[in-house]
Amino acid sequence: MSALLITEAETALTHLERLTDALRSAGWAVEVAAPADRRPSALVADPRLPRVNESVIAVRERSGDGWSYCYGWGERIAPCADPSGAAAAVGRVLSARRDN
Repeated sequence: MSALLITEAETALTHLERLTDALRSAGWAVEVAAPADRRPSALVADPRLPRVNESVIAVRERSGDGWSYCYGWGERIAPCADPSGAAAAVGRVLSARRDN
């Protein structure tokens, strides 16, 4: 009998993949990286202006079993149970930065 061990990095990557689908559906370019020595992250960019970008990670909440999407510096965006809401929030930030 084999045991399946799902690591936190794999769980984070699964959440980021769901967010990636929502972001790409909204027209954003997304690159996901999962290096062995760091937390998986998604780099979200305007496909016309790649310098307008944000890094997003998925982290376990301090209390309970929930997960949240956060910007790379740690500010919470939305719960991972709501990838569409998180995609909309990231999109608003990128749109504001693009338009300035």
